[in-house]
Amino acid sequence: MNKTIVFALIFGLVVVYGCAPSQMTFEKGVKKINELDKKYGSSLKSPPNSTDKTTGLVAELNNFKSANENLPESLRYLMDFRIKSLEAEKLNAEGWQWGKASTTEFGFGCNKGYARIIESAGLRNASASKGFEAVELLQKFIDSYPEEAASLDLSQRDVLSLKAAFFQEGEKAERDARIIRSLCKEQANQTG
Repeated sequence: MNKTIVFALIFGLVVVYGCAPSQMTFEKGVKKINELDKKYGSSLKSPPNSTDKTTGLVAELNNFKSANENLPESLRYLMDFRIKSLEAEKLNAEGWQWGKASTTEFGFGCNKGYARIIESAGLRNASASKGFEAVELLQKFIDSYPEEAASLDLSQRDVLSLKAAFFQEGEKAERDARIIRSLCKEQANQTG
């Protein structure tokens, strides 16, 4: 009878252990992120090719993050960076929805162009701000977890290039807003 009880106890522990949620590791999390990237045709360094896909990927990353409360800090930094950078990419794409008419570089008319360029500049400026948040998270990830960052081919070079790209994006957006406000005073006064 003792053998039966011991066997039942061991079997019960195996079943309970097998059914218990497994601890999320950095490697498992990266594998999941890579699966999602493959699904959306993106990678850690390049976004999906449409705003709809970007929105879907951000939603799935957020769902994954919220379903796993005890993520390792390294994975949380990586996911937060990824989510913020995708949000920045989406805002940037929305800021260019009118193509060349989204900027003052190729000419513009005040009557039709003012509202469009002001909106575009606002979206691109918001993108740059969100991008700087992403860069800050990437910097923390690289500083705190250099081995994990190196395993993903993320380095200080990525931080610097992203920082420069978001800086230029914000500068161009500010320049467009400044130019259109100064040259289209009537429209600027109408909108307040």
